[in-house]
Amino acid sequence: MSGARCNGCRFLAEQCVCQWIPKLKTTLKVLVIQDPKEAKHAKNTVSLLCLGLSSVECISIDDRNLLEANLSEIEASKWRLVFPCDDAVAVESMSRDDLAQIEGVILLDATWRKAKKMYFTEPLLNSFRAITFSQPPEGKYAIRKSPNDVSVSTLEACAYIVEQITEANMQPLRDFMVVAQDWQWRKQPVEHRHNNGH
Repeated sequence: MSGARCNGCRFLAEQCVCQWIPKLKTTLKVLVIQDPKEAKHAKNTVSLLCLGLSSVECISIDDRNLLEANLSEIEASKWRLVFPCDDAVAVESMSRDDLAQIEGVILLDATWRKAKKMYFTEPLLNSFRAITFSQPPEGKYAIRKSPNDVSVSTLEACAYIVEQITEANMQPLRDFMVVAQDWQWRKQPVEHRHNNGH
């Protein structure tokens, strides 16, 4: 029975988070392009993100047919790639009129090294204008190592970009992540649960 999974959240029964899922909605569409290794990582936040925000779709970078089909259907002028490349525009500096034109955003779910590789080697991503954060929120994601203090999880990046573009309150999504990670990693030693450099 130790391998039994919850029919709601699909986590192992002893790690079920159904009681905390916020079930938020937003008019902004969100496409997460995921490195396949992240999908297998127990501490990845995209599974929590998909549970809490109904407009999120996640596609593996290795699923070429599905990725190409989805990206080819998107009107590039109305979508933005969330990535801090050299010509990225800070979302905080955009006017409300410009933000209102954005229908959806693309997030890359991978380690920083893998995300850079995805950006520079995936030609389908080059047709999208990039946006980034000039004032990123302090990350509360305390169970995986990150390269610096301003690193945020994919869930936190999504919550912040949705707030900046739509002005909707995504704090319940962050709260869900914190309570879920505390619950799921309650048996882990404290030193394994906090950032201490990558």
